Amino acid sequence: MKTLIAMLLLPLSLILAAQEEPLVAADSQDQGAFFFEATSQYLSFALADLDGAGIIGNADQVFFLPRIRPSLGLGFGFGRRFRSGLWAVTYLVSGHDADFQARESTAVSRLVQVHSRIFLNRASRLRPFLHVGLSFPWLKVRDNVADGNGVLHDATYAGVGVNGGAGLLAPLSSRMFFSASLVCRYLGYLYAYGPVKGIDVTDLFDGVSGPRHRRFLRAPVVALELSLGYEL
Repeated sequence: MKTLIAMLLLPLSLILAAQEEPLVAADSQDQGAFFFEATSQYLSFALADLDGAGIIGNADQVFFLPRIRPSLGLGFGFGRRFRSGLWAVTYLVSGHDADFQARESTAVSRLVQVHSRIFLNRASRLRPFLHVGLSFPWLKVRDNVADGNGVLHDATYAGVGVNGGAGLLAPLSSRMFFSASLVCRYLGYLYAYGPVKGIDVTDLFDGVSGPRHRRFLRAPVVALELSLGYEL
């Protein structure tokens, strides 16, 4: 279903564009207009601390660090467009297959992305841009943490990250535009939530009985984002 929605996003934009006013000069589009935006994405987690093999925990709860498989996702957001580029706040969600300790599971990745797309050529109708911003992610993994009795519960990891990338923006009508971006995110999950309470991951121990885990959970991510915006 997600694949079908993503495939229909671009054709739908062309249908809606046919009902819009003809394209006008670029100056009339760049006066600080507010817009809403729908986004589809392909999200891939690179192996780092989320490798499917690591374990961190204490006497109360044990987290099995998952490996997250690539998947499609959807999102929506809003922002404001200027002559030099645009800024936006976007909520993105995607469902993934996951595995850890030879166990199959599922995960849901959610994040709020605050970012800018800075135009490199303001005079062109097709405008290449740089993507920079921040992400506030949380990742929920089914049956991924064990309590003191060995019973499995869902685990949630939350943190912060930075974004960088590039893309291209194309006008479809006087109010509508299409944007394609390749975005690299470096996510750091700072807190883990299980059956007992949320805890800073640096207050947990490697392998439960090993040394204290000294850093956040690193999770590099690559995303291909396709967006359709409509100016108010």
